[in-house]
Amino acid sequence: MKRWLDDLRVALRSLLARPLFFLTAVATLALGLCALAAIFTVYDAVLLKPLPYAQADRIVRVTREQPPISEGPVARPVLQEWRERSADVFDAFGGYNATTMNLTGAGDAERLTASAVTPGFWQVFGHPIALGRAFGDEEENHDERVVVLSNALWRNRFGAAADIVGRAVVLNGESYRVVGVTAADFAYPMLTQIWLPTWLPSSNSGRGTNYLDVVARLRDGASIAAARQTLATVTSWEAKTWPDNHAGLEAEVEPLQQSLTGRFDQPLTMLLLASALVLLIACANLAGLMLARGQTREREFAVRRALGADRASLVRSVLAEAIAIAVAGALIGILAAQPTVRALMTLAPGLLPSAASPTVDIRVIAIVVLAALAALVIAGLAPAWRATRADPADTLRGGGRDAGGSRAQGRLRGMLVSAEIALAFMLLGGSALLIQSLRHLGDVDTGVRSENVLTASVAIPVPSSLPGEDMLTLLERIKATNGPRIDALLARVAALPGVAHVGLVDSLPISGGGGSNGSFRLAGQAIPDDQALVEFRFVSPDYFQALGIALLHGRVFDAHDGSEAGLGTRVLVNQAFVDHFLAGKDAIGQQFSQVLDDTPKTIVGVVGNARQFGLERVAQPEVYFPVRAYPNGDLSIAVRVDGDALAFAEPLRHALKELAPDVPVFSVRTMDEATRTTMAMRRFNLTLMSVFAGIALALAAIGLYGVIACSVGQRRREIGLRQAIGASAFDIHRLVLGSGLRMVAPGMGIGVVGAFALGRLIAAQLYGVGAADPFVLGAVVLALTLVAFCACAIPTLRAARVAPMEALRNE
Repeated sequence: MKRWLDDLRVALRSLLARPLFFLTAVATLALGLCALAAIFTVYDAVLLKPLPYAQADRIVRVTREQPPISEGPVARPVLQEWRERSADVFDAFGGYNATTMNLTGAGDAERLTASAVTPGFWQVFGHPIALGRAFGDEEENHDERVVVLSNALWRNRFGAAADIVGRAVVLNGESYRVVGVTAADFAYPMLTQIWLPTWLPSSNSGRGTNYLDVVARLRDGASIAAARQTLATVTSWEAKTWPDNHAGLEAEVEPLQQSLTGRFDQPLTMLLLASALVLLIACANLAGLMLARGQTREREFAVRRALGADRASLVRSVLAEAIAIAVAGALIGILAAQPTVRALMTLAPGLLPSAASPTVDIRVIAIVVLAALAALVIAGLAPAWRATRADPADTLRGGGRDAGGSRAQGRLRGMLVSAEIALAFMLLGGSALLIQSLRHLGDVDTGVRSENVLTASVAIPVPSSLPGEDMLTLLERIKATNGPRIDALLARVAALPGVAHVGLVDSLPISGGGGSNGSFRLAGQAIPDDQALVEFRFVSPDYFQALGIALLHGRVFDAHDGSEAGLGTRVLVNQAFVDHFLAGKDAIGQQFSQVLDDTPKTIVGVVGNARQFGLERVAQPEVYFPVRAYPNGDLSIAVRVDGDALAFAEPLRHALKELAPDVPVFSVRTMDEATRTTMAMRRFNLTLMSVFAGIALALAAIGLYGVIACSVGQRRREIGLRQAIGASAFDIHRLVLGSGLRMVAPGMGIGVVGAFALGRLIAAQLYGVGAADPFVLGAVVLALTLVAFCACAIPTLRAARVAPMEALRNE
């Protein structure tokens, strides 16, 4: 150990005496380690760390699989039957229904994300209550207005008041009694701020009304496979007993963590692989630097060997320098990781699950240390091995300069550069594919004219259901209460100067919001039950003009539509509905009905297709109802204005607050911005891939430049002789560029194969471009060739200016 410490002290003094080499080597390694640490921190927080719930590995999500529905909610009777008939494998079942509520009272009205949950919900999560208690069967069965607050809401809105339990809060104009506050780390469903009972005994008991999402807790020792088998028996019995509602019914069981984070698996794996490739390039570059450093120390090693030093001491001296570089690089990489993670989070606000909190911890530090050790092995072993093989006599005579050892080192450094070129090609290829995908998405015809359109969301409070009240009766009460408020809102916004059109909709197009869907019937049309599924939209008369959606046939809604009972007597459909269900026939006058309100409705208009679920998915068949018949209060406003849309943001807020102080207004943004938000994850991936590709390209260019420059220095005598016997400047250029090409060409060949493999890996992230797109690969080849040529240009020009007599005299 003493010898190692002595060697480390000597190595550190030697490195400090050559600060440029030391800083370059440390910065190269730290860059690669920081990239790996930052991405692994996010990867670990999202995909590897367990959820912050009691025995989270036993919590599962259970969904209804019933063509054409996949991963759907269930009806109240189905939840009860699943719970009662699968007690041998499940400890608890919980149902929940996400909604929103308006909190009024002290301060401005605030829109809250709420979840109506069954008492079993709290059992599934191990009663995550920090203050007070959760509600149970007593409140559920007697329609008591009780609520549990999230820890964040308790602190931010109520100042962490110790006497909060028992207080009354006003939600949607009704008084609720606070019974508890959740634990600080509990958040399910994600972003929920309040939990209240579902009041199942008073809610809709129909088997065709599927509205409850389901979570469950497995019994200790029960497996996912056993749970699936048990529920398969239950759903088979339900399908036979109630074929009209449950034909083809199945249940899917998956771990809760997988359901929450599964969509992040591929993007984060891609970024983790990209960061690992950057680290490999950094290691290859560091190895090249260490080999060059070893060549400058050949005479030192020869003298030490001639004076009696053994091979072990030479190996220790080389490895000591590598260790000093690895330790410094690891420390800087770890220190820079957390700021880098914070920067990543600013690029992706709201993209990651709220339960994930990326923080550099002991796991991340362990990965960085292991990566630094790997870099130490890659960068230090080859120079150490070369130090033990040099012949002292040959080196001191000067024969080693152009001997096989130096040529062998040159070949090894050339191989490292080829590897860097290949890895850089892969990252450039992946980045170019993502760029091309984003370009194709930008060319998609959304069916919406988004320029000069300002959007905002409002949450109009709706009355709660009364004990024993059916859905249609509740809908009539909601229409009577909210219909006049909707009319007043539309009139107030339309009166603002510069407003051309104003529309209301339950879910903005392109936003990814699903709204609602359901089965339907067309008079005289035999549509199989597993295909009779459409999206429902609720819109105001001027909505289509506000967003520039074309009216193709018939008419849009007028002020009287929606005033009839139920969902009204007239509907609109989009062109996708006509193409899919009517084979292009005339839709005007067709009779339409659906489960909630089976009164026949007449199709009075056909509008153009507007993509709803982001830019990637084509428009689905849609049916439009009048917005007055919307049974919820969450609506989006679309305002087409004359001039800059953002300039109307403040007048819009002011007008709505003046009209309805109890209605929160939020998410005020342009339609263009709303569209860009749907591509946030793609842009996040593209940004990081582009950064990694840029770093890789820079490191590869530096590595190539270093090898060519070193080669020119070693071949000065050869170049001088060639010039002395008549070689022209062109010949010298061809000679040096040829040596560079011999390193670049193999790297590009391997890189093409690697880029194709990476393209296959990220195929789900691509749109309109294949994994082996020739245009993309050709552009990468051209870009990398240009960079390689520039990296070779300076050493090539320097070689051509070598004076023959000076080169020969120096030799």
